[in-house]
Amino acid sequence: MRTRLFPIFYMFVLTLFFTSIVSAVKVFNEAKIETNQRVKLQRIILSVLNIPLKDKTPDDELVQVFAKRVKAIEVKDRTVYVGYEEDGHAVIGYAFPIGGPGFWGPIYGMVGVGPEASKILGIAFYKHSETPGLGARISEGWFTKQFEGLSLYPIGGDRKIFYLKPEGTGKAPNDLDAVTGATGTSRAVEVFVNRELDHFLQELWGSIEKGDR
Repeated sequence: MRTRLFPIFYMFVLTLFFTSIVSAVKVFNEAKIETNQRVKLQRIILSVLNIPLKDKTPDDELVQVFAKRVKAIEVKDRTVYVGYEEDGHAVIGYAFPIGGPGFWGPIYGMVGVGPEASKILGIAFYKHSETPGLGARISEGWFTKQFEGLSLYPIGGDRKIFYLKPEGTGKAPNDLDAVTGATGTSRAVEVFVNRELDHFLQELWGSIEKGDR
């Protein structure tokens, strides 16, 4: 009887052992992935707020800078990140998530605006499914750099902050170069970024100014 039960018991223990190892590895990797995603988001927020970091700043140092110079607040159920000078007192700007449908799928980004909400400090698109070499170029520096310093006071009567025009054809200060060959992606970015900026200015900014959160 014992001879028959031993293989069953042995297989049970062996299965339990390897199952425990797999579960432990899964938990460890999930925690590591979550940490990496959080650090990546913090790096993006610091970038759009123009808070300088040295090239290849280690993650632990970045986390310290973020903790010292950025504070998350809730404004009407939206998370807004407040950036501060090195002294930790003077506000240098506000960053908030943006997102909307792209040509092939959702596009997620982050935008930073000045302390008086009068201009854009920086913008980044960090997650999307747009076509490599075409729509995916919205993540490239040449495209996002166009937004830096852009006035948040609409020029036209339609309350649009900016327009994406075929490269080299823009004439107004708020005409930016679209991505050549990616009309659908460019149009999508123009629509949802303008919408998100307008929502911030019309719905959130007043509460931030008054400290009504």
